[in-house]
Amino acid sequence: MNRINAQTRRFATAAAVGALALANNAHAAIDVTGVVSEIGDTIGPIGLIGAAVLLVVVAIAAFKWVRRAIS
Repeated sequence: MNRINAQTRRFATAAAVGALALANNAHAAIDVTGVVSEIGDTIGPIGLIGAAVLLVVVAIAAFKWVRRAIS
């Protein structure tokens, strides 16, 4: 059992060292201005789609309400 624990500990240590070695590259400067501007440009159309969906839901509810009032 001690041999398995020692092997597991060595493997975990090697994995941690490898992860730390690769983590240094993760802090490189990446230009994200294009992505941010694309997300900002899609706010208008997404708002219009949301408003249309809300309008349909309200229209269905109003139709059901009027239909229940008539019958």
